[in-house]
Amino acid sequence: MLRNLFLLIFLFASVGCMAKETPRTVSVTGTGTATAAADKATVSMSIVARSPELDAAQRAAAEVTARVLELTDSLEIDRKLVDTTGAGVRPDYRWNREKEEQELRGYIAERQMVVKVEDLELLGRLIEGAVGAGVNQVSPPQLDSNEREEAYRQALRRAAIDARESADVLAKTLDARIGDVITINAGSNRPPQPGPQLRVTAMAMESDASATYNPADLTFSATVDVVFELTE
Repeated sequence: MLRNLFLLIFLFASVGCMAKETPRTVSVTGTGTATAAADKATVSMSIVARSPELDAAQRAAAEVTARVLELTDSLEIDRKLVDTTGAGVRPDYRWNREKEEQELRGYIAERQMVVKVEDLELLGRLIEGAVGAGVNQVSPPQLDSNEREEAYRQALRRAAIDARESADVLAKTLDARIGDVITINAGSNRPPQPGPQLRVTAMAMESDASATYNPADLTFSATVDVVFELTE
């Protein structure tokens, strides 16, 4: 009986000590952004050729592809930065209302091309030239920057400062002070791949149309979750 009593006293004392040792904390989230000038881009484009004959459809798509390769060569874009291996063929059906059935009217040949542009002065000329060569689908260019890593780190620093300032405001409002950092969680360590942010001021097929493509700056963002200890 006496042994059990001593055991209970020991357990209650241990719980009390643990409660006193549990630090008071404040959890905050900081956000930050930074910008960097775009200096390179990836352009995805495709050719869709239709013909009653399969060979004719494939030949038409191949001819446009060859003209695009001639264009990239004339712009001195390295062939290593040009991928024209995407290809596909499918039958082209239409609905016959009189017979109430699908009927084959030919074939559709597709070619997909991806061009990496390391000099944005060539971007407009590439897009306009590709359309002129017969490309009928061009996706918005994916802009990127060689300074994206440093821009993300700058955004990360601003997020950390924002988190500390928020914690300081909360602590002072509640008559406390922030102490040491207990945990930091910055989420992803890599900046996200920037999406298409190309601003096009004109789309007319004019002689100087390539000069109307104006790439916007890229914005990088970062979020930091921080837990601070609270002191008196």
